[in-house]
Amino acid sequence: MKLVTRLLIILTPLILSGCAGFLVAGAATTANIVTDTRTTQEIWDDNNIELQIAGIANKAPFAEHTRITASSYNGTVILIGQSSEQTLLDEFEARARKVKGVNTIYNQVHIKEPLSLGEISHDSWLTTKVKSALLANSELSGIKIKVITEDKEVFLLGYVSHRHADLAVDIARNISGVKRVIKAFQYGDES
Repeated sequence: MKLVTRLLIILTPLILSGCAGFLVAGAATTANIVTDTRTTQEIWDDNNIELQIAGIANKAPFAEHTRITASSYNGTVILIGQSSEQTLLDEFEARARKVKGVNTIYNQVHIKEPLSLGEISHDSWLTTKVKSALLANSELSGIKIKVITEDKEVFLLGYVSHRHADLAVDIARNISGVKRVIKAFQYGDES
């Protein structure tokens, strides 16, 4: 009983301060690792691809004029974010294509000024709401679906069946504040 009381005392300020989303997102990440269909090596390779592309984004000339993130799944990379200039985006994509292990790139970067801190925070909140709704659905709770939100657009990624993809899109589409849902799934069944 004392352990439960201590946990409540520790967690109450976190929940009241808005960190509940962090706890829920952490739970979602843990659930995703358990259900990921990739091998440990494939996960490692995808993480390395994402880190190398993040390294490109954090250096000149991109750091000041772009905000680009990458998500990789079996070497298929989706670039998401903003670039203030098309020429910078073209150069960034060319460098990302040279990263070892990249097979395909889907460029979803918009030509516009990078998002403000407030907009980024709002996107994080939307991601938390979508992840929570997906976890709350009994049919999807054991399915790995990666959720990334950028400028109110929700990207859903993972290796799923067409039925699970449609269900996830329907759930995400009905979250207040979501402007658009983009499916970036790989399918484990035939349509």
